[in-house]
Amino acid sequence: MRLEYTCSSCKKQNKYMPIAATRGDLQMKVGDEVTVNCDNCGKNDKKHINRIDAVVDTKKMLIAFVISAIVTLVLFGFFGLVGTITFSIPFLMWVQESKSISNFNSYKIRRR
Repeated sequence: MRLEYTCSSCKKQNKYMPIAATRGDLQMKVGDEVTVNCDNCGKNDKKHINRIDAVVDTKKMLIAFVISAIVTLVLFGFFGLVGTITFSIPFLMWVQESKSISNFNSYKIRRR
């Protein structure tokens, strides 16, 4: 899971670094509003934490699928069909990641 926000001037997606499991945890870490700096245009802006969204970290998922494919091929050579069960691990990881992203994005903080 990766946290991102959209720059208000150039409309590009930017990463937000303090990662938390839920928006409530993020609020406890950083407060209701955070100051962010756009990587593309360099504009400093204040964002309410409801404007920060969780997205799938595709790089992490791709690495997990590649490692799983290699391990599956090696274990298939040693154990046969039983070794192919390891190929399901990235799918389970992807399902868990999707649930955590959905939980983060569905919870909103009341504005004051």
